[in-house]
Amino acid sequence: MALHNPPKTFLKSMFLAGLSGLVLTACGGGGGSDDPVAVSGTDVAVVATVSSSYDSGAVELVGVDERSSSGSYHPTVSDLAVASYGSDYYLIERYQSDRIKKVALSNPGVFEWDYSTLGSSDTDSANVYDLVFAAPDKAYMIRYGADTVWVVDPTAGRERNFKTGELDLSDYLPTNTAGSTNMSAAVVVDGKLFIAMQRLDSFFQPNNTAYVAVFDTATDEEIDTGQGEDGLKGIPLIGGNPMSIVHHPDLGLLVQNQGSFAMDYKGGIDVIDPDSFAVEQRLDDTEETGLIGAIELVDAETGYYLAYYNWQDISLTRFNPSTGEVGATVAGLSGMDLRALALGPRGRLWVADASAGAPGLRVLDADSGEQIDFVATDLLPADITFARDL
Repeated sequence: MALHNPPKTFLKSMFLAGLSGLVLTACGGGGGSDDPVAVSGTDVAVVATVSSSYDSGAVELVGVDERSSSGSYHPTVSDLAVASYGSDYYLIERYQSDRIKKVALSNPGVFEWDYSTLGSSDTDSANVYDLVFAAPDKAYMIRYGADTVWVVDPTAGRERNFKTGELDLSDYLPTNTAGSTNMSAAVVVDGKLFIAMQRLDSFFQPNNTAYVAVFDTATDEEIDTGQGEDGLKGIPLIGGNPMSIVHHPDLGLLVQNQGSFAMDYKGGIDVIDPDSFAVEQRLDDTEETGLIGAIELVDAETGYYLAYYNWQDISLTRFNPSTGEVGATVAGLSGMDLRALALGPRGRLWVADASAGAPGLRVLDADSGEQIDFVATDLLPADITFARDL
């Protein structure tokens, strides 16, 4: 269930050259705050925000260059996430809400469409965690509460044309299951879809081997990686409770494993070769490193992760993704309620700071870790993605 795992945060953006500027204005129906303001600029940070009482949420838009928030669009539930592709973003309403809504940046006050994430045979919440794109008209919906990934067409103008297929992951359902395979994150690399599954036990603990299943995006057939056990075709992970996957061309796939909030250090960072499917542990979590929360890569030797030590005791920490060497905590960003990381289109690191009374986005120089700006948000920021006007 979502309440056992904080939102995943890894960058899902597409940067296009030679595009014109954008001015976002509130117009039309579809919900929103009373007075969201215009946001200028071509590149836009799309931020999922939640109330401090966890009874509501919204989306706020921030111009990457102007760096001021629009205020709240589309008030909704608190369990939400955002995904993006090109000039569109997708508002995902998760546990027990089971809706996904498309918004064009050119008309941010209106839903292009509003579709269900439940099928006729679903008996529980789909609890969608992410939407991962293979092409403009083909994406994979990662349904944490189900055993099937939906293949969808985000360009479909009618709901009946939205779902085009599904991928069956039921072979990965453990015998002591929490109710599903707990698929939590995915990424498409070189025509292959990599899907991380937590495979939690009936107490929602990471006591089963976590796996990454691999599918051919041209055929939607599962690839036998030769790494699995007990007849499974996927890749067994070393760490438990995977929450995100980040790809770097020089490093491969880095899988962030959160481990257990019982602080028994079953997580860390695993690295998968996307061609051979070999896996190794790059960073083991310890009492000193904290639990390994959201990660973001700047280059092959510079990365950051959110080090979790206790509730609202989280620090931004540098690490070397090539060696696994842990560096220093970023000055001024320790012992806080930090919830998400994203590398922006100007090469700056955006950090979601959910500190009560003064929530917002800290924009850092990604090389030095020095803060460049702070963007206040109406509610607590929880997830960040970037979109670009066409």
